[in-house]
Amino acid sequence: MWNLNPAYLCTQHLLGEHKEIHQAVGSILKGRSLKGHLEKGQLEIHNLKKRHAELVREMKKRNFNHNSPLPDFEEFYAGKIDPQKNKLDLMKRCKKCRVRIKDQDKKEKQT
Repeated sequence: MWNLNPAYLCTQHLLGEHKEIHQAVGSILKGRSLKGHLEKGQLEIHNLKKRHAELVREMKKRNFNHNSPLPDFEEFYAGKIDPQKNKLDLMKRCKKCRVRIKDQDKKEKQT
């Protein structure tokens, strides 16, 4: 989970995070450990449903079809993501995201 404004994410990262949320929920339902992801600050179990909804809204804004609702699962408090660290990491990793972040930040400053 990047835990950033979904408008920042290029298509690859938007769809990738969506897929990873589904994978995390699948792991929870199967009783698999997510300890490594939690320790690395990559996942917030308590925000999976909210984050999924945010990503779906952005996908719909981009005219993507979304046909994969999250299965029902019980959220619990676990994990902590550092959005500022993730924003810097994403800007280093992905030119498309870097452009989107800069454009979105400009739009937010104008309003």
